[in-house]
Amino acid sequence: MALYMQAMRPANAVNGNGMLRIRPPRGGKRRTVPVEFRTFAQGATLVNHYSVQEGALTVRAAVGKDTQYEWAATDKKPEKLDAEQAMRPFSGADFWMADLGLEMLRWPNQNVIDRKLRRGELCSVLVSRPVKVIEGGYSKVVSWVDEDSMGIVRAELFDAQGKLLKIFEPKAFKKIGGQWHLKEMEMRNEQTGSRTAIIFELKSAPKR
Repeated sequence: MALYMQAMRPANAVNGNGMLRIRPPRGGKRRTVPVEFRTFAQGATLVNHYSVQEGALTVRAAVGKDTQYEWAATDKKPEKLDAEQAMRPFSGADFWMADLGLEMLRWPNQNVIDRKLRRGELCSVLVSRPVKVIEGGYSKVVSWVDEDSMGIVRAELFDAQGKLLKIFEPKAFKKIGGQWHLKEMEMRNEQTGSRTAIIFELKSAPKR
């Protein structure tokens, strides 16, 4: 299942202009961060590119290979990151760079433990565990995967101590070129009370 989800590709390139809506822990000031997004297939590699004022994140993922993360801070040389280094917030959001790369699907330990209804969809409950737990990283991710679309309906992400850290949920979709694409998604930090929504205005990229 994890391999199949890794192999999913958009039929055509998709562009997006949108925003990160960041609500910090209580007492903090809410922020809105403009973001540009592009996803496309480059041969067997899926490329996701996120650009904000402070820099740009490029995630390159191919089945059976390590995900390549590249962070290019504005006016600085691009920095290549491995999966552990990508366990850090993207533009101060509750989404880590590794979350945007669906890094948990690359972990070697993948087990379907149940089938349950979630938001009216029949889902396989997939438990993903890393080969080793690093401080500040995840010990496991539990995902409810829609058996029809193979999309994640909900994911619970646990910290290195095994405590629930964050909850991911998709909020809205848009159909482009016969395929459904995620238009809005939210990550909530259950330990701090912060949350981030990523909202995109999606459109098909012009064919070359």
